[in-house]
Amino acid sequence: MLGWKIFAHSVRMVFGNLQQVLQITVGPALIGAVAIVAIFMALGIPPEVFETSQTGFPEGVSTGSFLMFLFSAIAVILVIMFWIAVSWHRFILLEEYPSGILPTFRFDRILAYFGRLLLLGLMLIIGYFPAGMVLSAVGGGLALGLIIIYVLFLLVCFYRLSIILPAAAIGHPITLAEAWNSTRETGGAILLMLLVAFVFQLIVQFLFTLLAFIPILGPLLSVFLGTLVLPMINVSILTTMYGIFIEKRELT
Repeated sequence: MLGWKIFAHSVRMVFGNLQQVLQITVGPALIGAVAIVAIFMALGIPPEVFETSQTGFPEGVSTGSFLMFLFSAIAVILVIMFWIAVSWHRFILLEEYPSGILPTFRFDRILAYFGRLLLLGLMLIIGYFPAGMVLSAVGGGLALGLIIIYVLFLLVCFYRLSIILPAAAIGHPITLAEAWNSTRETGGAILLMLLVAFVFQLIVQFLFTLLAFIPILGPLLSVFLGTLVLPMINVSILTTMYGIFIEKRELT
């Protein structure tokens, strides 16, 4: 039941440190929102460009300016996400408590985190294409089932290697080989963890639907759970795995 224990510990980690969750997430999120609005205004892009009924770009908006806004907004979002993730890893693993309204911005750790995540993403894509393309060409229900099984296999591999992310965040980098060897014989536990996390996401989505009927409080709770709690649980899973497999911590 190691997979269940990892997930349960990650959930407790978040709900047991809600003050730190807010300190780590709210400030960077507000900075990101202000930055995106500033870019939006600086490029002179009117709100009409995002209307679903809009065909083409409004007068005065070029493809270049819109793409510049899009890429700039994506860059800001990624920096904010990695800032939060790195700060959370460091809080749990190094007991680096956030002080004030903003966590410490560590550009070198954020860059290292991004580089390793990009490497894992490329490995995942490269791993999928050969078998995925062959099975897709075959078609049929059997091929679809095999694709699902293969994707689950790749996800397990991804999570086995993903402990390089919190390692980079705290400044104690490990190699892919070290991550792979440290998580030997944990495939079943990681698969169970992924399935439990998936069911948990479905339950939370159902709760979102119910909360939508509650005026004011419902949307606020949905935003809190959807934009703060759920992402932090996912980050906490990596933190927990690093603590267990690299630091040999005991789950409580």
